[in-house]
Amino acid sequence: MKARGSRRLTGLLLLAAVYALAIYWVFTRSAPVAEEREVTIRVAHWQIELGPPDGIEAAIKRYEELNPRVRVKQVLVPSGVYRQWLRANFAGDNAPDIVEYGVWLAGLSDLPVRYFEPLTNELLEPNPYNRGTPLEGEAWLKTFADELLEQRLNSPEPGQYYAVTLTRLSQRLFCNRKLLREITGSDELPEDFAAMRRIFAQTAEYGARRGRPAFPFAGSRDNAMWLMAFYMGGTQNKLAQALDHDGILGFYPRQMQWSYLRGEWRYNQPELKAGLALLAELSEQMRPGYMQALRDEAVRQFLQGDALFLFAGAWEATSLRRLADFPVDALRCPQPTVDDPVVGEHMLGRFADGSNTTSFGFYLNKHTPHRQAAIDFLRFLTSYEGNKLFTDHSGWPPAVREVPMTPEVAALLSPDDGYAYNGPSFNLGGSSGNIFARNVHLLSGPEANIDRLAEVLDRDMPAAAREGLQIEERAARWAMLPQDARIIGLGGMLAAEPDDAATRLRQERLEAAQNLSEARALLLARQLEMTAGR
Repeated sequence: MKARGSRRLTGLLLLAAVYALAIYWVFTRSAPVAEEREVTIRVAHWQIELGPPDGIEAAIKRYEELNPRVRVKQVLVPSGVYRQWLRANFAGDNAPDIVEYGVWLAGLSDLPVRYFEPLTNELLEPNPYNRGTPLEGEAWLKTFADELLEQRLNSPEPGQYYAVTLTRLSQRLFCNRKLLREITGSDELPEDFAAMRRIFAQTAEYGARRGRPAFPFAGSRDNAMWLMAFYMGGTQNKLAQALDHDGILGFYPRQMQWSYLRGEWRYNQPELKAGLALLAELSEQMRPGYMQALRDEAVRQFLQGDALFLFAGAWEATSLRRLADFPVDALRCPQPTVDDPVVGEHMLGRFADGSNTTSFGFYLNKHTPHRQAAIDFLRFLTSYEGNKLFTDHSGWPPAVREVPMTPEVAALLSPDDGYAYNGPSFNLGGSSGNIFARNVHLLSGPEANIDRLAEVLDRDMPAAAREGLQIEERAARWAMLPQDARIIGLGGMLAAEPDDAATRLRQERLEAAQNLSEARALLLARQLEMTAGR
């Protein structure tokens, strides 16, 4: 009994000692469990690959050092549910202060005008965080490598800038250099599509020798659609030049939809059928059933050595390089030449594979209670220092000029060469991508029939093209709705203070933007009227 009591007393004394030590550590050695700050802002995005969250977190840490009253929380949302999450949070008035958005997100075209606030006025002023850097004194807008070209072109309110961007991305063919040597006996990288065709044959022979299939391309629905869209659009640049009636050396989606509905091109004409034939070659180079696989499956095939190449955006680079146990090269995708036996006669030449417009756009929630703090954080994030922190920790190229890059990061960008035309393809907006996906079995296998595929696409695509135009028209009308009240309000302010130059400039910009929005809405409505029943 005495021994049991002694052990109990020893246990209690030990527990008390540990408790006292814990209290001492908490109050003297550890950081506070929760550091109170006056303002908390949230930043939401779907770029949860390896790299980007690290880059943003590094910028947040430095920003909080400079601004002790502000806490910044990063909200990571998987891309598969991001659209639904964004819609639900805005509808419930619970959206973060800053959110990532892209015009290609289906079903969300009304969000910018309804929920985001333009940053135009702030972008015309110098970024204070660039003091002491090569960008000191320059307008914030001018510090971006493309001066936010894509944001201007796709703005829901013409003339206004709604977002700032973090990076520049291009499409890349990632190569397992070790596997390339095993398959071909050489480190020589393919320079054109003729060399790729030789590798296709060598890869099949390699799989037969090792007793387990190997494929040139890692396959999934996402990667296959990216790969095919690149080759299909890129090989149609001669036709695209003929369709470019406005001489802008490119197309908005609505222009391609309109040209299709007008009958200026069809899938059953020689250029498009040649492009589909090239896609049939590509389809044969992926594991059967690839359209049922998710993007992660393509990455798995590549990392396990079952696929030589992975076609994706440069956003995959950091993840692949950190996860792979072999050297990963980021190549410009080898393209057909003008003497290619399948598509050469329809090409002007090389397609520009790297639009160096900036992306990863962050938008300001117009209902944020912390507007100034949110804008201030965006200024730092896209300053010389902030964007360098993002680049150094993410492995993604910077959106801001003059920010240095390692050679590995610089390899993710393309020089400004090739024809920028991205010609007719299978994605016309609306439900067109799903129409192609449902019929992709006609590219290869026992049902392969290019003529039949072209016939099906021409049967079903008109409805998808009209749907795309209708979405554009609705977005244009949404952009018009709130502006009249703002213009009238600014007019009232000018009546009281007619010498207020800043207010007058804002009113003039809004009036110009409203005129453009009305013109675009009327044009789209007229186009829909003219093509009714097609």
